[in-house]
Amino acid sequence: MPIMICETAQRLESAIRRALAKSITKSVHDVIGSDLNLISVVIHELGQDQIWLAGQPSQDVLILCYIRAGRPMALKTELALRVSAAWHEAVGTPEDAIEVTVIEAPAAQTVRGGQRLPEPPRSSTGAVA
Repeated sequence: MPIMICETAQRLESAIRRALAKSITKSVHDVIGSDLNLISVVIHELGQDQIWLAGQPSQDVLILCYIRAGRPMALKTELALRVSAAWHEAVGTPEDAIEVTVIEAPAAQTVRGGQRLPEPPRSSTGAVA
């Protein structure tokens, strides 16, 4: 964890997917400080009629950011903004067609490599980073 699941009806070239995954990974690392080897990016390229907005086929991009619970609201907002900007810069999708949602899961409910994840890191003030 974190897991970034990106849903799009756009067709992306391999080089763009690679650059996008690196950019999103860097954004997540820079904002919440997760180890790079814990950050997963999944890009689902759906059919043209599999994302709908207001009952019409849409080219909007939906990104679900799953992170460990306990971080401050400002950090979660910054994460959503940075992930949106990363997609926009790598793919060119207008930001008004990108929706990013941050979803929290308790560390106790996440296992990676056969072990429960630790709680998120805390800053020097004791706040979760």
